[in-house]
Amino acid sequence: MGLKVKDIKSLTRGVKRSNKYYEERLDTTDEWILTRTGIENRYITEETPSEMAKDLADQLEFDRDKVKALIVASFSSDVRIPSIAGILHKRLELNNSCFSVDINAACAGFVSAMIMAERMLNPGEEAILVASEQVSRYIDFNDRGIAVLFGDGCAGIVVEKNDKLWLSDASTYGDDRVIVMDDNDFIQMNGQEVFKFAISKVPESLERLLERADLTGADIDYVAAHQANVRILEQISKRTGIDEDKVLKNIRERGNTSAASVPTLLYEYRDKFKDGDKVLFTAFGAGLIVNSVLMEW
Repeated sequence: MGLKVKDIKSLTRGVKRSNKYYEERLDTTDEWILTRTGIENRYITEETPSEMAKDLADQLEFDRDKVKALIVASFSSDVRIPSIAGILHKRLELNNSCFSVDINAACAGFVSAMIMAERMLNPGEEAILVASEQVSRYIDFNDRGIAVLFGDGCAGIVVEKNDKLWLSDASTYGDDRVIVMDDNDFIQMNGQEVFKFAISKVPESLERLLERADLTGADIDYVAAHQANVRILEQISKRTGIDEDKVLKNIRERGNTSAASVPTLLYEYRDKFKDGDKVLFTAFGAGLIVNSVLMEW
């Protein structure tokens, strides 16, 4: 059993901030950032995750009677109680039987929501999956290693349970210090350790899915991966044998938008996907977590 993507929406909010902004304020250069990360621009907004999520949800097209799950992925939520999902449930006038919840799996949040939805739904039922992140609220803009990487974003999809190819692979490696953000603090990250983890564990996750499906990298049409660093995306291609052109990218113009990166990527490439395409989704985040999906479009 799998999921059919019925609608995709994305928001572009705030100010487009180029590497020149950081070049003028930090000990860095546009060339240094672009060469090491693949990032040239990102968007920084004053809109909160709940505000963006409400605007995004209003644009989604769905069958109210079929929606059985509403999942919002966000580590940067501006509300504690109720959840953003609870707020959206009321705004969208969904049925009382609709399961609504926020999840925090950091950058792996959206793919985590996909896995949850597929397991929860019965054939023909729908779910609304939203990722909304205002990462800039938790960045020390004097920290060169963090400030240049992240942007804000919000995107979401409507999915329906179907009977097409679907396999998931979820792993947690139990590291609580490589990426951390305590109360009233900024994001702290050991970038080198994250990079080594990602180029090792993400390809391993994708290879497990390919093996289970009895497929090779040549059989894959597209890879929608978390946009953290262009060198990680290149390593995904190299280590799985999937052509680099099939690994979708928008990191140059968006930076790392945490959980919002994968659905934003889907929106920007929405016209590429065809019925029957085999698509790999993968994302990694604090925890350390790697969640991946192989699905037929």
